[in-house]
Parts: sequence; structure tokens; C-alpha cells
Amino acid sequence: MEQKMQLLKKIWPYLASMGGASVMILAFFIPSIQDQWDRYQARKVIEQYENLGNEFFEEEKYEIAEEAYAKAFELSEQKRLDIEMKRLSAKVNRIGSDPAWGNKPPEGLADVDFQFLLHFQKGKGSEKHQVATLNCYGAFLASVGRLDEAEDVLTKAIQLDQSDVLAYINLGNLYGQQNKNDKSEKFYQKAISIDPENSRAHYNLGLLFFEQGKTTEAKKEFGKAAELDPEDDDAKAEYEALQN
Repeated sequence: MEQKMQLLKKIWPYLASMGGASVMILAFFIPSIQDQWDRYQARKVIEQYENLGNEFFEEEKYEIAEEAYAKAFELSEQKRLDIEMKRLSAKVNRIGSDPAWGNKPPEGLADVDFQFLLHFQKGKGSEKHQVATLNCYGAFLASVGRLDEAEDVLTKAIQLDQSDVLAYINLGNLYGQQNKNDKSEKFYQKAISIDPENSRAHYNLGLLFFEQGKTTEAKKEFGKAAELDPEDDDAKAEYEALQN
């Protein structure tokens, strides 16, 4: 027994030191574990805001989508450039895929927003995104009276994707804005040749014909637009007005 007590006395300092080391190790790892947990939780919140932004974007609720992406970017401590790209995309899309052509752009939208986004979208494989941005940019430039620049931007969109119907419609809008009716009709017809069921192309062509006094042709296009999109009240109203 006495020998055991003596042995315990000899090894006790070692046990005590090992215990102290364990405490130090725990003291070192506990904050690290807490930091990892906090980062995990933060990533979950960021992901939730990003997913909200994605949903609102798909629903074409661009203003709300922009706010959701902005919150996600803020929570990422401004490190997630992929989310910032989505925020800018939502912001520029506020001008609409088919804007009230030539009207004042949405508040807060500036030339630099398009420039930044186009810079982010450089590179092979991102042509589709570039074309979408260029369409919005062309509408923006037209709305602030920079018509030559708008023409260049929309032409570039077509060079990137010759099947993009919206770019042809937007060029038709742009030329119509300048009373270049032959060119305007040419681009609307081109859009229809690519996508015969595009109601917006038929409607805009109907407006062009109506402004030129071609009521028979206008009625045909309005009727086609209303048939393709039964929820298009404008096309329906224009068609019914020409029935009388």
C-alpha cells in the first residue's frame, strides 16, 4: 500500500500537467467550434436569401429579388461576387423585358450598373446572360435619349445570338421611336419569322401599322396577339376597337 502511495505521488505531477493540457486544448478548440457553427449558420441564412432572390427573379419581381440578393451579399461580407452579379442582373431587369419604350427608366438605375454587369459576364459560355443584359441596356439607353448607342448595343446582342427574338423586337421599337417605319417593320417581321407565336412582336407590329393608318393589317396583328396571349388586355382592347 505504501509503495502504491509513493508511486501515486511520483506520477501525480504528470497527471496534473496532462489535465492542464486538456483544459488548454479545450480552451483552444471551443471558440473554433463556435466560429465554425456561426459560419455554418451564416451560410444557411445567406443561402435562404439567395434562394428567395432566385424565386422572385423567376417571377419577374425584380425589385424584390434585388433586395434579397443585396441582403445575401451583405451577409457574405461582400465576398460572394456571384450573388452580386445576381443583384445587378435583377436591378437592370427592372427596366423590363418589354418596357414602355422610351419612358423614364426606373429610379436608381444607372449606366454603371450595366457596365459592371457586362464586365462580370465576360467570357465564353456567358453569351446568353450578356444578351439579356444588352437588351436591358438598349432599352435603358433609348429611354435616356442615347439612341445611337442603343442601336449599337442591340446590334451587338444580335451578333452574339442571332436567334434572340427580344433583340429584334427592341430594335423594332427603337426604329419606331425614330419614325423609321420600314426598318421597324423589318425587325418586327424578323422576330415573328423566328418565333411566330411571340405575342409581343405581333402586338408591336400592330401598333406600327395602326400609326401608319393601316387598320386592316393592324387589326390582324392585334387579333393574333390576343389569340396567342389571352391575358394581354391591351391587344384585346386594340382589336375590339378596330372591330367597330
